[in-house]
Amino acid sequence: MHHPLTRPGRRRALPVPLGLLAALTLTACGADPADEPADDASASATPHGYVAGAQELPEPQLQLSYLDAEGSAHALDLLTEDDTELGETGAADAFASDGRFLFAVSEDAGEMTIVDTGTWTVDHGDHTHYYRAPAQVAGTLDWSGEVQAASSETLTAVFSPTTGTGVLLDRADLGSGQVTELARIDTGPHRGAVIPLGNRVVVTDPTSVTALDSSGEPLPGDGVECIDPRGGLATRVGVVVSCADGAVLATGTDDGVDFERIPYPAPVADADRAAALDNRPGRPSVAAPAGTGGVWLLDTRAREWQLLPTDTPWVTAVAADDDADRVVGVDTAGRVVVLEPASGTTTASEPLLPVDRLDEVDLQVDPDRAYVNVPGAGQLLEIDYADDVRLARTFPTAVDPAHLAETGR
Repeated sequence: MHHPLTRPGRRRALPVPLGLLAALTLTACGADPADEPADDASASATPHGYVAGAQELPEPQLQLSYLDAEGSAHALDLLTEDDTELGETGAADAFASDGRFLFAVSEDAGEMTIVDTGTWTVDHGDHTHYYRAPAQVAGTLDWSGEVQAASSETLTAVFSPTTGTGVLLDRADLGSGQVTELARIDTGPHRGAVIPLGNRVVVTDPTSVTALDSSGEPLPGDGVECIDPRGGLATRVGVVVSCADGAVLATGTDDGVDFERIPYPAPVADADRAAALDNRPGRPSVAAPAGTGGVWLLDTRAREWQLLPTDTPWVTAVAADDDADRVVGVDTAGRVVVLEPASGTTTASEPLLPVDRLDEVDLQVDPDRAYVNVPGAGQLLEIDYADDVRLARTFPTAVDPAHLAETGR
């Protein structure tokens, strides 16, 4: 299916940076079927894992990056607990993050401001690199409506379900403070997704999933039917998209992208669909609330769904995919809840979150902890979800945290 597009290849003017500009050019150091082969001469001259202008460190440089409704952006360092102001984005009416960059939309201004938090991880499967560089405002894009964001090592994609507009950006340029558009994609308004898969892109429209190259051109071969897509997510295996009858899994090959349908085990009512897939980044499993009675868990390696009953309705579910395959969530009682699929055991914290503002709560899950913002309370909470959902630390914030993302992972 053809998606109308433009390929402006333009660079937006850079606002005044928040720190020294760094040329953060990512270089490939692992093989991926969807990646272009590295130039041998460049590879021999460049140290393995090198990123110009950045400091490589032995452990993840994790931060809790947060904004208030007016767009004042801050980052709390989880190692030192220092809180740093990142800058101003304008009123943050919509927000997304890919684990390094923040994307804040101001409807009044009609634009999206992109903030580079300066910490990130490059995961090549068998080894990982951790980097830190000065934070900066990378630039802006004309924008309207909501925003979703996802990245591979080479591409960043932003998508507005409100307008159906997707934009592909050069990720290395973005890290050096330049917003370079590679393509614009018009899918029509729908709740779908535009997600990089190596140097290719998985794109939905209201009835299908297809694949494009990095310039936005359709790849050879047909896509696959996906009625009423409702978001998607990158996993260790590939990109998974929620469809009315289950999911579509897109995986990279030497010459393109393969699509595989993973249907629900039985027909599912619209209200009980897995419509908000989420996981700990880089893991193969994804989870989502299943209406008011449970949680969906999809293992993209086994191509298998599980429907896990819960005592209370969940508003958010994240597959931690750890040694116990835990699913971490927030329920309608304002608690952080943890479900272990093998035993069916659910453990919950005390009520921690305002039940009338749960739609403003962002749940972030990493290998050891979960984090939530507490709207209206000026707090971020750290939860040890493997230790009886214990409240480990409480962080006061400089501004009321309307949006939260764990960055540096």
